[in-house]
Amino acid sequence: MMTVLAFNVRICVVAACLFLASQAIGYTMDDLCKQWSGAGYIGNPSDCRGWGYCLNQQTVSWGTCKTGLVFNAQTACCENATITPCSTSAVQTCSAISSPIYVPNLLNCTEYAHCDGKGKIAYGDCGNGGVYSEATGKCQWGPACPQDNICRFMQSNIFVGDPNKCGSYMNCINGYGSSTACTSSPNIYYNAATGKCQSTNPCTGDNTNSGDSGQFTVGQTSNTACNATNFKNAQTLTVDDKEVTYKYVTDSETCYGYYYCADEGATGYWNQCPTGTQFNNALGKCVSPASFVCTHNRCGNVNNKFMAVEGCLGYTICSSGATNDCPSTSKYYDEVNNICTSTEPKYAICKSS
Repeated sequence: MMTVLAFNVRICVVAACLFLASQAIGYTMDDLCKQWSGAGYIGNPSDCRGWGYCLNQQTVSWGTCKTGLVFNAQTACCENATITPCSTSAVQTCSAISSPIYVPNLLNCTEYAHCDGKGKIAYGDCGNGGVYSEATGKCQWGPACPQDNICRFMQSNIFVGDPNKCGSYMNCINGYGSSTACTSSPNIYYNAATGKCQSTNPCTGDNTNSGDSGQFTVGQTSNTACNATNFKNAQTLTVDDKEVTYKYVTDSETCYGYYYCADEGATGYWNQCPTGTQFNNALGKCVSPASFVCTHNRCGNVNNKFMAVEGCLGYTICSSGATNDCPSTSKYYDEVNNICTSTEPKYAICKSS
């Protein structure tokens, strides 16, 4: 357990206690702090009441707002849950908010949720090729999800590194920011440690240990991905209890990438799952890597230092691609809890060999 440092906490309502929050699938507070050269408060991506404090690119303190409050990362304050949307859950927002509001469905970017201000929630669909943008309160053309970036949990009016593209940065404004290169020159890089652009490249390989190969970029098109065979084999999707005509098709090269196919034979648009998840083609959605078996590089997009090999009798070192075995007394590798254990984990990868 890391030592909790004492701070004169500046948030509007001071949390009663400090604790190490268990991190859900997606960005962690450590991921956020690594991209920020400054010091200050951030939201906890696994708990809309939670907050952390960044210093020297590390999470040095953490805690939660009192009951009835949620943490507003953009203002760095604990605020009343009846007027402040939860940053991690549309359901929690609608259960607490006291006036009608539209919010994104963070589990499905093609949907939005309507809170009636009385505790109830209803979902709507942006239709073929559409995604919901919380910044505008409107549906817009996809395929990238506007809410899927770290600015959602960062203070407004700061610059941070792009965790998916080392050397680029994002200017976070009211919870949103888009990846930006320092200049049009390919030899100028953003250094997340200093918050400045420089001529030397600060990126030594993959700075997130995510195993992302960089062979695809969001929005990249393919004229073959949506062919008849791939489209037919892809899972039919249901939105609001109705089948939709579009499908998501695996890119067949990574565990985390997929193409959006508006129809059979249409141009495919590449996108990647939110950090910490991978694409299950059988379900047509992004899920925990532990829930299915991907035959490509399982280190991709997960920010784990190690990932289990088939049968879980060992693990892959994501930074190098080498494999190691667990000791004979604890022969199974548990990739969720990052330990070798004598008890066989019940993840899908452990049942395949």
